[in-house]
Amino acid sequence: QVFCVGLWCLDEYWYYSLFTLFMLFMFESTMAKSRLKTLTELRRVRVDSQILMVHRYGKWVKLSGTELLPEDVVSIGRSSGQNGEEKSVPADMLLLAGSVIVNEAILTGESTPQWKISIAGRGMEETLSARQDKNHVLFGGTKILQHTPDKSFPLKTPDGGCLVVILRTGFETSQGKLMRTILFSTERVTANSWESGFFILFLVVFALIAAGYVLVKGLEDPTRSKYKLILSCSLIVTSVIPPELPMELSIAVNTSLIALAWRGIFCTEPFRIPFAGKCWDPSLIREEFSGIVGLNGTTDLESDTSKVPLRTVEILASCHALVFVENKLVCLSAGD
Repeated sequence: QVFCVGLWCLDEYWYYSLFTLFMLFMFESTMAKSRLKTLTELRRVRVDSQILMVHRYGKWVKLSGTELLPEDVVSIGRSSGQNGEEKSVPADMLLLAGSVIVNEAILTGESTPQWKISIAGRGMEETLSARQDKNHVLFGGTKILQHTPDKSFPLKTPDGGCLVVILRTGFETSQGKLMRTILFSTERVTANSWESGFFILFLVVFALIAAGYVLVKGLEDPTRSKYKLILSCSLIVTSVIPPELPMELSIAVNTSLIALAWRGIFCTEPFRIPFAGKCWDPSLIREEFSGIVGLNGTTDLESDTSKVPLRTVEILASCHALVFVENKLVCLSAGD
């Protein structure tokens, strides 16, 4: 862009060149200011300093959530602040005893509560997997909606919470990795893609042909200025990508970022916004009861539920995780 502005200045387009250069600097300054503002807001996000019961040196002690260390045994449960807001889990924890219902919307975007169970039923020889054993792990940043302690576990918690062991703290937690992604996300807000690159390359071919034709015809005229001739050929090639094009694309993406920010959505990779029109959300699939098909290969559907065998009804009914949260029936994973 600056190179094109320099060529225009050499071709005596002073006013247009200087105005374009001024707009480029103003736009980049605005983007830099927006970036600094985002970093300042993120640095204001403080770790929840709730007081937890920690089992250290053979006894229970009260410690702040910021003082937790990996392998600490902690009692965790639903807690709220002075204003009644629910406090989040301060670290990634492995559930040793009890069951917990958590809201992982801050990490997954799904508002459906998740049911976490203890790992007590697993064998000692089995290895913990971060992906396969998610139903035993409380991730940092999530909110506990309900907890049920295991009163039969040998180690009793003094506050009636569930027994957990700390796995990761700080930026190593799931919430910490998310914050790190936001902090060190793509700084350049562009809308470049391989399609636009291919289109520009296609135009460059014709620009080179046109510039070559002008150069050959210009060299045939001995009275023509070589300086003006080379300048004209350079302008022909550089005119394929106008200096305003990247700025216009960036403004379009930046406008989308502002609209997302107003709705509380932070975009870590702005260059993916132009592809949003191609996205398809599988969670929007509508499910409805059309009938029951057996395993014998028949295509006959039984739409009358009263004629379905009792065992089939029991199996379908057991495929739903129903729990009471605040005296309300909540379905955790319908249809699994």
